Amino acid sequence: MKRYFASLFLITLLFSPVHLLANLSDSQPGYNTITVQASGEVQVTADLIIFNVNITQFNAEAREAFREHKTQEAYLSSLLIEEGIEERNISANPINISAVRRSNTVTGYETRQQVQITLYDISQFESMQIALIENGFGVFTGNFSSSEIESAQTEAMRKAVEEAQQKAAILAEAAGLRIIEVSTIEYGTGSGYTPSLRGVSMSLEMDSSGSLLQFEHKIPVRESVKIVFKTAPR
Repeated sequence: MKRYFASLFLITLLFSPVHLLANLSDSQPGYNTITVQASGEVQVTADLIIFNVNITQFNAEAREAFREHKTQEAYLSSLLIEEGIEERNISANPINISAVRRSNTVTGYETRQQVQITLYDISQFESMQIALIENGFGVFTGNFSSSEIESAQTEAMRKAVEEAQQKAAILAEAAGLRIIEVSTIEYGTGSGYTPSLRGVSMSLEMDSSGSLLQFEHKIPVRESVKIVFKTAPR
């Protein structure tokens, strides 16, 4: 008996954070359960950039702040048309304007609007930043993404389930049990680390000799599952 529990403890550590629940389930009388947490990961090639542009203006007069904002908005619209960005790849929030207060006194008015642009031509990222900087824009960021994210999520989920099944089978065998069926499944999703691209400083530091954006970038897509397996004696 001591040897059995020692072996079970070592197996539990080996597959951490996999947990073995040896007590009987109240909702499933007569069954023991094994709970396994597992994850799957798929690497996809970054073939697009999510470009976030923040339009913001400040002026002592609300009307003037709004007018200046609309001027920048009009320029960005014309730039996107010039760059051939399709409407379906552009998402814009409504313009927000609010009073800026210092010591409970209104000192001016500030506008805010975020525009998200999907760039399938990664080379556009740097040239568009330069154009925006030259026309008074200074707040924008970019993140790598991929057109293969959805299919990668499906594959990562399949890998996570397979890993959970394999670990559950090993644990059940070590405990003198056999897997009968799946009781419950929970899952979560995540794209892993998505490298953020620096805005203003990145464009200004690059010269015409080349760009780091020409190299292939990979994005990890992860899915995790938590599966409760019903077991019975062998």
